Amino acid sequence: MRSWTWLSLLAVPALTACAAVADAPPSARGGEETSGAGGGGGRVGGSDLPRSCGTLELAEPSLRLAERDTDLLDPQWVIGAGADAPLYLYAAATTPSSGRVLQRATLDPWSEQPATFSEPTLVLDSRRAPVHGNAFAVAPLRPSYDSNYESIVFYREHSKQQQVDYLPPVFQFRATPAWSHGGPPAAPAWEQDIGEYPGDRIVTLRPNDSGTAHLAILELEEPGPRYSLMRTLLTNTVHHSSTIFTLGCATTPIAFDAAWDQGSWLFGAALGAPTAWESGWQPCDVRYPGVGPAKTIYLGRHFRDESGSGTITSNEAISEAAPVARLRVAPRPDGAWLAWSLAPVEDAPGALRVARMTRSASAALPPVTVPSCFSLVPGSLAAEQVEGDLVVAVVETSTDGSDRIVLRRLNAGGEVTWMKTVYPTGKVEGSLAMVAQGGRGLLLAWAERSSSASAAQLRAARFDCAEESGAIPACDVEAPIPR
Repeated sequence: MRSWTWLSLLAVPALTACAAVADAPPSARGGEETSGAGGGGGRVGGSDLPRSCGTLELAEPSLRLAERDTDLLDPQWVIGAGADAPLYLYAAATTPSSGRVLQRATLDPWSEQPATFSEPTLVLDSRRAPVHGNAFAVAPLRPSYDSNYESIVFYREHSKQQQVDYLPPVFQFRATPAWSHGGPPAAPAWEQDIGEYPGDRIVTLRPNDSGTAHLAILELEEPGPRYSLMRTLLTNTVHHSSTIFTLGCATTPIAFDAAWDQGSWLFGAALGAPTAWESGWQPCDVRYPGVGPAKTIYLGRHFRDESGSGTITSNEAISEAAPVARLRVAPRPDGAWLAWSLAPVEDAPGALRVARMTRSASAALPPVTVPSCFSLVPGSLAAEQVEGDLVVAVVETSTDGSDRIVLRRLNAGGEVTWMKTVYPTGKVEGSLAMVAQGGRGLLLAWAERSSSASAAQLRAARFDCAEESGAIPACDVEAPIPR
C-alpha cells in the first residue's frame, strides 16, 4: 500500500467579491443589477437545452429563508426524479420546545430568479408526520412501488435504553422515506430500524445511481476517546438495512465520503486505522492501543453484493501531518475527486487539499494544496463536479472576524481556474451544501446567524452556466465587505 425566516421571500442582492474576475463591491456598480446567465440558469433562448459551463456566473438576488425564533440549520439538497423535477432543500429546525425537526422547501430555482417555492412557508405541513431526531442525512429515493416519496431520511433519536454513567449515550438510528409534493397525508409506509449505538454523527449518506440502495456511514463514540466508523446499506426495495460493519477507528473524529461509479462506491476514509482490510488485523479492538488521529485517507471501492453486506477494497492511502476535519467525494467520468480540509495544529493553520482517484481507487492526481484568501474554517467544506472539474466551497474568516464563502473551480491538473466570493450577513454555522445540475449550474446553501437576528436563517445562491471568461483568479483582499 502506497502512502502518499421563512417569513417572506426577500429580494436581497447577492454579495460577491474576492473573485475570479475583478469584482467590485455592489456600491461600485452604480446600482446596476445583473440577471442570471441567459436570464434563467440553463435556459437557452427560452428553452431547456443544455449549455456549456465553461464558467459559473452568480445570479441575483440570493434567497433568504427564515422562521421567527426558529433556528434553521444543516441545509441539504436533494434532486427530484424526472427531467423537470424540483429541487428539495431540507433543513433541521431547532426550537426550545420541539428540539430538532426536519423541514423542507421545494424549489424551482432554474425557471426564475429569485427562485420559486411551491410551499409558501418552511413550516412543516401539519398533514404529514414530522421526523424528529438529533441528526439527519437526506438523499434521493427512487422506489419502483410507490412514486409518492422522492427522498430517504437517515436520522437518529435518543434511545430510551438506560446507560451506566461511564458509557457514551445511546441513540436509535432509523431510516424512512420522506414526503414529496402531493404525497399522501399520512406517515411513511415503512421504516428501517438500524439499531441502537453510542453514535454522535451521521457522517454521510450516498445513493447508487437508481436511488434504491444507500451507503450510510455513522460515527460511534467509545471510551478512550475513540471514534469508530460504521457502515450500513439502506435498501428500500426490501425494506431493511444490512448488518452494521466497522470500517475503522481513530482518536479524533473521522471523515468519510463516497460517490457511485459503475456498480460500486468510490470512497475516501480518513482514519487512524482500518479494520479487517488485512486478514487477522483488528486494530480497532480495545486490546490494540496503536490507534492514532484520523490523519490517513484510505482510497477504496465498496462493492454491494447480493447479500447486501458488501466488499471493501483499498490499496492506496494518503498520509497527512494533521487530522482530517472534513472530506468530500465528487464523481468524475474517469473516477472521482477528493477534497478534504485539515484541522489546524499548533502554529499551522487549517488547509484545503484535493486529489483525483481512478476507478480502481488509485491516485490519479497527487494531493494538491488549494491556497486560501483568509483563515479557513475546516468543517465548512462542500464539493461538487461541474463538467469534470471540481468546485469546492469553504468559509474563510477575514482579519476583522467576518465570514466569507469562497468558491473555487479546479481543472483536472488541480489548477484554480475560477473563484467567486459570497458575503453572508452574519456568521456561518455548520457546513455548506452544494448541488450541481448539468448544463444549468450550481446551487449553494448555508446557515447564518446575524447579530441582529433572533435565530439562524438559511440562504441560497445560484450560479448559472456561462461561457469561459479567461480571467485569472486572485484574492482581492483589499475589497471592502459590503453590508
